[in-house]
Amino acid sequence: MGAGRFAAPKGVLTYSSLNVGVSLSIWAACTIVSMMAALSHAELGTIFPRSGAQYYFLKRSLGPFIAFFYLWINLFSTPAGAAARGFLLAGYIMQPFYPGCFAPEMPKKCLPLAILWCLGILNDRGVKEVTWFQTVSTVVKMTVLCFVSLTGIVLLVRGRKENLGRFEKVFDAEVSDASQIAEAFLQGLYAYYGWGILVRIAGELKSPSENIPKCVITALIHVALIYLLVNISHLAVLTLKEIMSSGMATQNQREDTLFHSTE
Repeated sequence: MGAGRFAAPKGVLTYSSLNVGVSLSIWAACTIVSMMAALSHAELGTIFPRSGAQYYFLKRSLGPFIAFFYLWINLFSTPAGAAARGFLLAGYIMQPFYPGCFAPEMPKKCLPLAILWCLGILNDRGVKEVTWFQTVSTVVKMTVLCFVSLTGIVLLVRGRKENLGRFEKVFDAEVSDASQIAEAFLQGLYAYYGWGILVRIAGELKSPSENIPKCVITALIHVALIYLLVNISHLAVLTLKEIMSSGMATQNQREDTLFHSTE
């Protein structure tokens, strides 16, 4: 489950020109592409259960030069990706304290540094602590997404149907050009980032030929189903303006749901 899941709906809708049908189609296409990539990766991991994943695959198929070049790319791209995810996490943490406005810039820059330092210290302490943290963070993310999807369904059942009209003629709005659709596609794929992590430690797994495909298929099916329900829930509960007004539609829906539940 990628770190960009809570921010991706805005990006996908933006580059879909607020076309609900195109937006949902892009999410479906991202699911299919991620599933194909994950299964291909899992097949390589079961045939060659070695730690290192992409490096080993590239070295075996294209030679050591390409594999070495891949490592050099990762030397710069991995810290950049960690920094981006740190900024996202900082936004998730800080935004609830600044409802209706943007959080200050300085804390948004300092908090990611603190997060990365804490994660580095946690990794240095040992595998058990990292496993515990990973389990807790996954449970928290899944709980939030399940809450969002369930509250949307409950509100629809209870009769809050003012936004259902957008599902009747989903493709009637303006259709984006190819470059915008490609950008929306990249926004959606970022939410699925993480499908290849398991294969990187294939050499340390027990029975990788059985466990890797089982874990990949089970995880992606569950994640795809939750993503679909969450996106439908966003569109059913929030207006397009509310989704676009914040970088995190999930937070907007949570606030909107809790506010209406107290009325």
